[in-house]
Amino acid sequence: MLRSFVRFRFLVSGVFLFVVVVAALAWPKSTYIARAQDQGPQSPPYDAGQVTVPEEVPWAVKGRSLYMENCAPCHGIAGLGDGPTAADLPSPPAAFADRVAMWEKSPGMLFHTAKFGRLEKLMPPWANQMSDDEIWNTIAFAWSLHTDQSEVRTGATLYAESCASCHGDGGAGDGPEATATIPDFTDLSYTTFASQADWLAGWQTAHPEVGQEWSVNDQSAALEYIRTFSYLPPWESGYRPGTGVVSGTIVNGTSGTTLPDDLVVALDAYAGFDRIAAFTTTVTAEGTFEFRELALDPDIAYLASTVTGGISYSSDFISLSPDAAQAETTIAVYEGTTDPSALRVNRSHLILDSQPGALIVGQIYTFGNVGDRTYMGQMLEGVDEPLTVALPVPVDAQEISFESGSLGGRFHRVGQVIYDTLPVVPGTDTRQIIVRYAIPYSGTAYDLAQEFVYPVDQLTLLVADLPNLQVDVPSMEFVDRQEIQGNSYLLWRQTGLEPQVINVSMRGLLERGSVDPRAVQGSAGSGAATTAAAVAPPMEAWMIWVMVGSVAVILLGLIGFALRRGTVASGNRRQDLQSLRTRLIEEIAHLDDRHATGELDDDDWLGQRAQLKGQLVEVTRRLGRSPH
Repeated sequence: MLRSFVRFRFLVSGVFLFVVVVAALAWPKSTYIARAQDQGPQSPPYDAGQVTVPEEVPWAVKGRSLYMENCAPCHGIAGLGDGPTAADLPSPPAAFADRVAMWEKSPGMLFHTAKFGRLEKLMPPWANQMSDDEIWNTIAFAWSLHTDQSEVRTGATLYAESCASCHGDGGAGDGPEATATIPDFTDLSYTTFASQADWLAGWQTAHPEVGQEWSVNDQSAALEYIRTFSYLPPWESGYRPGTGVVSGTIVNGTSGTTLPDDLVVALDAYAGFDRIAAFTTTVTAEGTFEFRELALDPDIAYLASTVTGGISYSSDFISLSPDAAQAETTIAVYEGTTDPSALRVNRSHLILDSQPGALIVGQIYTFGNVGDRTYMGQMLEGVDEPLTVALPVPVDAQEISFESGSLGGRFHRVGQVIYDTLPVVPGTDTRQIIVRYAIPYSGTAYDLAQEFVYPVDQLTLLVADLPNLQVDVPSMEFVDRQEIQGNSYLLWRQTGLEPQVINVSMRGLLERGSVDPRAVQGSAGSGAATTAAAVAPPMEAWMIWVMVGSVAVILLGLIGFALRRGTVASGNRRQDLQSLRTRLIEEIAHLDDRHATGELDDDDWLGQRAQLKGQLVEVTRRLGRSPH
């Protein structure tokens, strides 16, 4: 079984897409809307003279992450106009996935709207946040949402049969039967200002006999294919070889050991979230490797990896450019061990929220390994695979769920301890786990005893405040009360903890069947009908909703708060970003396990793995822009 791990030597973060898109769900007032409100009352009307024609063909792959960060909160992840902040707008946002709505829009119109905004509809001008090239790449991705690869393939066949003889195989108007007046579909100064409706009208005026037997869908498919002469859709890699060189060395980080024989190194190239090229080479007897003829696009990131002992180890991310055409890297591999003595918790966040009749618990752990061997785990009776890190949970914990994996799959519960099955590689923050569960209680009091079986470098406790809540945590230092996403939390922090039990005594919790005063306050001014909804139904009916809803909001709110303010846990933005990185690594490892057990076939495995790695690449690029 391949147990994957991606090893980095510099600070990288976790789930950028996860944080950006879902955190917007938790914000009571979107910052995107607030940003528009701050700009003024109205944007300029469309003026083609204000549209900057792109110098290069826009590339949807590069625009995907920009779209997810800046556009998806209103327009929706799939471009359906159903983003989490859409309901706060005075009118529905554009639905890029609606081909009827896009039919009469030219790319230039979309660019103008994105650059200058539509302030009267609370859309901010993105010229303040993105360059023209970034806007164009974002528009390319948004454009692709109303079509797909299958439609474009159909259009390519129709074009080759009926259009290429005049318009040319590449759309440049250079076919063997071309006339002097035929348009050039690769000329961005022309295509930028032409809509699909314009092209259909021109087609039917110039030669209505061409494709007269085609259906409306066939016509649309042909035009969507023609559009790809002036932009690269997300299913096209766009990778072009160049003169770049990546060389490196594989070292065994375990003292007194040598490298395994016959190692193979893979080099993956990523643009945004997508793997766009892959290469392999063998390692020399000296442990070196080299890749040549690589693209020098600075927006492309490279990641080298090798597999040994059933674990995949990776390099730092590598960037090439015309000014830096060569790069060197190192991949560290390690021998395995069953001794857990080098494990420790680098950071842990414990988040508690009272719902009527139940305590909702969210825990974020980042584990490290101070040794020089990868911890492979130990066998325990009743479990047929090695178990690694241990997470004690209260005996009455219910509805236990994880951000990645599940009980009986990646995780196993033995008594009051949950065990992971993924290895822990040497280094800091090399494994992250997010676990959520609910603890039912009677009355208004509960005493939580949270055990830590490893040393803890930094521990943060956040407790959602209530009007009559009293909390006592003898072994931690109270910091203050903080507002996070419109909710009040009590904050405790402690560093340098030895393995121990942290006791949290709570009085004044919400009794089962009671009204949550926060829900009543949140509905003030929105009508009296919401008061009844604030009365919790029986626990069995709402437990799962609470787990995936309430705690997710708490955790995501905490993450968003940490990203914006840097005041949770270590108080260091980069460290908080680093603590998030491992979730993607966990996802990759879990994916590899599913493939190894036959749950995923090769195509699905490779495709999903490439997407996850691509997200890591994009996250790393953004972390590089954050302050130290």
